Amino acid sequence: MIFLTKCWVESVQLALNLLDGYEFKGKKIKVERAKFTMKGSSYDPSLKPKKKKKKALEKMKKIQEKLFDWRPDKMRGERARNERVVIVKNLFEPSVFDKDASLILEYQQDLREECMKCGDLRKVIVHDRHPEGVAQIMFKEAEAADACVQLLNGRWFGKRKIEAATWDGKTKYKIHETEEEIEARIKKWDSYLESEEDKEKESEGGNGSAKDNVAAESDNDTRSSAGSGDETD
Repeated sequence: MIFLTKCWVESVQLALNLLDGYEFKGKKIKVERAKFTMKGSSYDPSLKPKKKKKKALEKMKKIQEKLFDWRPDKMRGERARNERVVIVKNLFEPSVFDKDASLILEYQQDLREECMKCGDLRKVIVHDRHPEGVAQIMFKEAEAADACVQLLNGRWFGKRKIEAATWDGKTKYKIHETEEEIEARIKKWDSYLESEEDKEKESEGGNGSAKDNVAAESDNDTRSSAGSGDETD
Protein backbone atom coordinates (compact mmCIF):
# COMPACT_ATOMS: atom_id res chain seq x y z
CA MET A 1 0.00 0.00 0.00
CA ILE A 2 1.30 3.45 -0.95
CA PHE A 3 0.03 6.79 0.35
CA LEU A 4 0.07 9.83 -1.96
CA THR A 5 -0.02 13.26 -0.33
CA LYS A 6 -1.06 16.23 -2.47
CA CYS A 7 -0.88 19.95 -1.74
CA TRP A 8 -4.10 20.85 -3.58
CA VAL A 9 -7.55 19.24 -3.71
CA GLU A 10 -7.48 19.38 -7.52
CA SER A 11 -4.29 17.31 -7.51
CA VAL A 12 -6.10 14.48 -5.72
CA GLN A 13 -8.71 14.20 -8.47
CA LEU A 14 -5.99 14.36 -11.11
CA ALA A 15 -4.13 11.49 -9.43
CA LEU A 16 -7.35 9.44 -9.38
CA ASN A 17 -7.94 10.03 -13.09
CA LEU A 18 -4.38 9.21 -14.11
CA LEU A 19 -3.43 6.38 -11.80
CA ASP A 20 -6.60 4.44 -10.99
CA GLY A 21 -6.58 1.35 -13.23
CA TYR A 22 -3.11 2.07 -14.58
CA GLU A 23 -1.06 -1.03 -15.36
CA PHE A 24 2.32 -1.24 -13.66
CA LYS A 25 4.54 -4.30 -14.17
CA GLY A 26 1.59 -6.36 -15.33
CA LYS A 27 -0.68 -5.38 -12.46
CA LYS A 28 -3.51 -2.86 -12.27
CA ILE A 29 -3.18 -0.10 -9.70
CA LYS A 30 -6.15 0.75 -7.51
CA VAL A 31 -6.28 4.39 -6.41
CA GLU A 32 -8.94 5.89 -4.11
CA ARG A 33 -9.35 8.75 -1.72
CA ALA A 34 -8.05 8.14 1.78
CA LYS A 35 -10.68 7.30 4.37
CA PHE A 36 -10.17 8.74 7.81
CA THR A 37 -11.59 6.76 10.71
CA MET A 38 -11.34 7.16 14.44
CA LYS A 39 -8.81 4.99 16.22
CA GLY A 40 -10.21 2.97 19.10
CA SER A 41 -13.79 2.23 20.07
CA SER A 42 -14.57 5.36 22.05
CA TYR A 43 -14.10 9.08 21.69
CA ASP A 44 -14.14 11.58 24.55
CA PRO A 45 -14.55 15.17 23.26
CA SER A 46 -13.66 16.57 26.71
CA LEU A 47 -10.09 15.39 26.36
CA LYS A 48 -7.67 17.88 24.80
CA PRO A 49 -5.87 16.71 21.66
CA LYS A 50 -2.20 15.97 22.08
CA LYS A 51 0.07 18.76 20.99
CA LYS A 52 2.64 17.95 18.37
CA LYS A 53 6.17 17.99 19.58
CA LYS A 54 8.46 20.82 18.56
CA LYS A 55 10.67 18.57 16.43
CA ALA A 56 7.65 17.23 14.56
CA LEU A 57 6.44 20.77 13.84
CA GLU A 58 9.86 21.81 12.58
CA LYS A 59 10.02 18.75 10.34
CA MET A 60 6.59 19.54 8.92
CA LYS A 61 7.63 23.15 8.28
CA LYS A 62 10.71 22.03 6.35
CA ILE A 63 8.62 19.66 4.23
CA GLN A 64 6.16 22.45 3.41
CA GLU A 65 8.97 24.85 2.49
CA LYS A 66 10.47 22.24 0.18
CA LEU A 67 7.12 21.53 -1.46
CA PHE A 68 6.45 25.20 -2.16
CA ASP A 69 9.97 26.04 -3.30
CA TRP A 70 9.49 26.36 -7.05
CA ARG A 71 13.11 27.27 -7.87
CA PRO A 72 14.65 24.85 -10.37
CA ASP A 73 17.17 22.39 -9.00
CA LYS A 74 20.82 23.16 -9.61
CA MET A 75 21.93 21.33 -12.73
CA ARG A 76 24.70 18.77 -12.44
CA GLY A 77 28.01 20.48 -13.14
CA GLU A 78 26.60 23.99 -12.62
CA ARG A 79 29.04 26.18 -10.70
CA ALA A 80 28.42 28.61 -7.85
CA ARG A 81 28.09 32.35 -8.48
CA ASN A 82 31.17 33.22 -6.44
CA GLU A 83 33.27 31.26 -8.93
CA ARG A 84 32.60 34.01 -11.48
CA VAL A 85 34.45 36.53 -9.31
CA VAL A 86 38.23 36.95 -9.16
CA ILE A 87 40.01 38.71 -6.29
CA VAL A 88 43.36 40.35 -7.08
CA LYS A 89 45.69 41.34 -4.21
CA ASN A 90 48.92 43.33 -3.83
CA LEU A 91 47.92 45.46 -6.80
CA PHE A 92 48.69 48.82 -5.18
CA GLU A 93 49.49 50.72 -2.00
CA PRO A 94 46.35 52.63 -0.87
CA SER A 95 48.41 55.77 -0.18
CA VAL A 96 49.00 56.29 -3.93
CA PHE A 97 45.40 57.43 -4.28
CA ASP A 98 45.80 60.11 -1.59
CA LYS A 99 47.74 62.25 -4.05
CA ASP A 100 45.92 61.34 -7.25
CA ALA A 101 42.47 59.78 -7.02
CA SER A 102 42.23 59.59 -10.81
CA LEU A 103 44.63 56.64 -10.60
CA ILE A 104 41.66 54.52 -9.50
CA LEU A 105 40.20 54.87 -12.98
CA GLU A 106 43.55 54.03 -14.54
CA TYR A 107 43.81 50.82 -12.52
CA GLN A 108 40.24 49.91 -13.46
CA GLN A 109 40.88 50.54 -17.14
CA ASP A 110 44.17 48.60 -17.18
CA LEU A 111 42.55 45.60 -15.52
CA ARG A 112 39.52 45.78 -17.80
CA GLU A 113 41.64 45.79 -20.96
CA GLU A 114 43.71 42.85 -19.75
CA CYS A 115 40.84 40.75 -18.40
CA MET A 116 38.62 41.14 -21.47
CA LYS A 117 40.97 38.62 -23.07
CA CYS A 118 39.53 35.96 -20.75
CA GLY A 119 35.83 36.32 -21.58
CA ASP A 120 32.71 38.44 -21.05
CA LEU A 121 33.48 40.95 -18.32
CA ARG A 122 30.78 42.44 -16.08
CA LYS A 123 32.58 44.80 -13.74
CA VAL A 124 35.95 45.80 -12.29
CA ILE A 125 36.08 47.36 -8.82
CA VAL A 126 39.19 48.78 -7.17
CA HIS A 127 38.93 48.74 -3.36
CA ASP A 128 41.17 51.78 -3.05
CA ARG A 129 41.23 51.84 0.79
CA HIS A 130 41.97 48.14 1.32
CA PRO A 131 45.42 47.61 2.93
CA GLU A 132 46.06 44.52 0.78
CA GLY A 133 45.62 46.45 -2.47
CA VAL A 134 42.52 44.55 -3.59
CA ALA A 135 40.61 44.67 -6.86
CA GLN A 136 37.53 42.63 -7.71
CA ILE A 137 36.82 41.37 -11.23
CA MET A 138 33.39 39.93 -12.12
CA PHE A 139 32.71 37.79 -15.17
CA LYS A 140 29.54 36.37 -16.70
CA GLU A 141 30.92 32.83 -16.72
CA ALA A 142 33.03 30.89 -14.21
CA GLU A 143 35.27 29.59 -16.99
CA ALA A 144 36.31 33.16 -17.83
CA ALA A 145 37.20 33.71 -14.17
CA ASP A 146 39.35 30.56 -14.25
CA ALA A 147 41.22 31.92 -17.26
CA CYS A 148 41.69 35.26 -15.48
CA VAL A 149 43.28 33.58 -12.46
CA GLN A 150 45.68 31.76 -14.77
CA LEU A 151 46.48 35.02 -16.56
CA LEU A 152 47.07 37.28 -13.55
CA ASN A 153 48.27 35.14 -10.66
CA GLY A 154 52.00 35.62 -10.10
CA ARG A 155 52.36 38.38 -12.70
CA TRP A 156 54.17 41.65 -12.08
CA PHE A 157 52.17 44.86 -12.19
CA GLY A 158 53.99 48.14 -11.58
CA LYS A 159 56.89 46.44 -9.76
CA ARG A 160 54.45 44.48 -7.58
CA LYS A 161 53.84 40.73 -7.83
CA ILE A 162 50.09 40.28 -7.76
CA GLU A 163 47.98 37.39 -6.49
CA ALA A 164 44.76 36.29 -8.18
CA ALA A 165 42.26 33.73 -6.90
CA THR A 166 38.58 32.86 -7.09
CA TRP A 167 36.46 34.67 -4.48
CA ASP A 168 35.51 32.38 -1.57
CA GLY A 169 31.99 33.82 -1.49
CA LYS A 170 32.32 35.03 2.12
CA THR A 171 35.16 37.51 2.60
CA LYS A 172 34.18 41.21 2.51
CA TYR A 173 36.68 43.58 0.93
CA LYS A 174 34.97 46.96 0.96
CA ILE A 175 36.48 49.22 3.62
CA HIS A 176 34.04 51.49 5.45
CA GLU A 177 35.84 54.65 6.55
CA THR A 178 34.92 56.64 9.64
CA GLU A 179 33.94 60.29 9.29
CA GLU A 180 37.31 61.31 10.73
CA GLU A 181 39.19 59.21 8.15
CA ILE A 182 37.13 60.62 5.29
CA GLU A 183 37.70 64.19 6.51
CA ALA A 184 41.45 63.62 6.90
CA ARG A 185 41.69 62.13 3.40
CA ILE A 186 39.78 65.05 1.86
CA LYS A 187 42.02 67.57 3.63
CA LYS A 188 45.12 65.77 2.39
CA TRP A 189 43.73 65.77 -1.14
CA ASP A 190 42.83 69.47 -0.96
CA SER A 191 46.33 70.26 0.28
CA TYR A 192 47.81 68.34 -2.63
CA LEU A 193 45.61 70.19 -5.14
CA GLU A 194 46.63 73.56 -3.68
CA SER A 195 50.32 72.71 -3.95
CA GLU A 196 49.84 71.58 -7.54
CA GLU A 197 47.92 74.75 -8.32
CA ASP A 198 50.78 76.87 -6.97
CA LYS A 199 53.23 74.97 -9.17
CA GLU A 200 51.01 75.50 -12.21
CA LYS A 201 50.77 79.22 -11.52
CA GLU A 202 54.52 79.52 -11.23
CA SER A 203 55.19 77.63 -14.46
CA GLU A 204 52.28 78.90 -16.59
CA GLY A 205 51.58 82.30 -15.14
CA GLY A 206 48.37 81.39 -13.33
CA ASN A 207 46.57 79.57 -16.14
CA GLY A 208 46.36 76.15 -14.50
CA SER A 209 43.67 76.62 -11.81
CA ALA A 210 40.75 75.64 -14.03
CA LYS A 211 42.39 72.31 -14.80
CA ASP A 212 42.76 71.54 -11.10
CA ASN A 213 39.13 72.44 -10.42
CA VAL A 214 38.06 69.86 -13.01
CA ALA A 215 40.39 67.32 -11.42
CA ALA A 216 38.83 67.96 -8.01
CA GLU A 217 35.32 67.46 -9.39
CA SER A 218 36.29 64.23 -11.16
CA ASP A 219 37.84 62.98 -7.92
CA ASN A 220 34.49 63.24 -6.17
CA ASP A 221 32.86 61.18 -8.93
CA THR A 222 35.63 58.58 -8.76
CA ARG A 223 35.39 58.26 -4.98
CA SER A 224 31.62 57.86 -5.08
CA SER A 225 31.71 55.20 -7.80
CA ALA A 226 34.68 53.12 -6.66
CA GLY A 227 33.41 50.15 -4.67
CA SER A 228 29.73 50.73 -5.42
CA GLY A 229 27.52 47.82 -6.42
CA ASP A 230 29.98 45.48 -4.82
CA GLU A 231 28.92 41.84 -4.79
CA THR A 232 31.22 41.10 -1.88
CA ASP A 233 29.49 43.63 0.39
